[in-house]
Amino acid sequence: MTARPAPIVRFSVVESTQTTAFELAAGGAADRTVVVANHQSAGRGRRGRTWADAPGTSLLVSILVRPRVAPVLLATFSIATGVAVAEALDRATGIEARLKWPNDVRVRGRKLAGILVESRIGAPAAADDDATGIGGSEPRRTHSTPPTPCVGPLVPVAETRIGGTEPRRTHSTPPTPCVGPAAPVTMVIGVGLNLAQRTFPSELADRATSVVIETGRVPDHDAMLETLLEEFDAWRARLETQGFDPVRERWLAWSETIGCRVTVDTVSGVAVGLDADGALLVDDGRGVQRIVAGEIAPEVDHAARR
Repeated sequence: MTARPAPIVRFSVVESTQTTAFELAAGGAADRTVVVANHQSAGRGRRGRTWADAPGTSLLVSILVRPRVAPVLLATFSIATGVAVAEALDRATGIEARLKWPNDVRVRGRKLAGILVESRIGAPAAADDDATGIGGSEPRRTHSTPPTPCVGPLVPVAETRIGGTEPRRTHSTPPTPCVGPAAPVTMVIGVGLNLAQRTFPSELADRATSVVIETGRVPDHDAMLETLLEEFDAWRARLETQGFDPVRERWLAWSETIGCRVTVDTVSGVAVGLDADGALLVDDGRGVQRIVAGEIAPEVDHAARR
């Protein structure tokens, strides 16, 4: 039997496409339900920031995902989505974007798109879902060894993202895959892509850009959405069937972070790669550290490569 296509739910204005997607999930919406809005009155970004948009200028989309991966790979959905956005931009507009860890999509050092991944444990699955897959989240932490999922209770959190650093060591041990069932997870992946902004507020003017600024053309919203969803579906499928390796390889090809000197919280050094769970690997001269959350300090955006 042919699977029914997941719906695209469109709004003129919502408070937040993320909030709306979680509300639909609570009512049993199907995996890969998409929420699109022309404007958000209270959009949100990473680390508690707001996402401001003028009506009709951005592609604002949230995708409901019931992941079929081990809990240790949940954070890699952010990496996979970054790859999908970069690939979609290349196909639809010819823009060759660059990816800044963990999830910014940039051109000429300016932000073109942002990604927000939020997850909740134990949210109801859709009645017609074939499987909810393996899912879960670990407790929020600042310093961490590589995650060992499915040991002890899972702690519900409002948002799951790569987070924290772990003690210095000379190599990184790949995370241990989950064995056995875990609580089902509902994930919502939000993408905000600047399309038609010709100017930005003064505080963003040197840090943000749009498709029209980069190409001189405003792309069709629906065509851009279609291409983005095609790429998202393809990279999600690779992640869920082949693991993180093909996603990591493509992210590294688009990355502007690897090879640069970076500072994340108290860790400074050269970014040398991604670990098996999406953590950033930084060589600080005394060993390689795993950075599982945080934000690269702005002053390193234009740092010389090694």
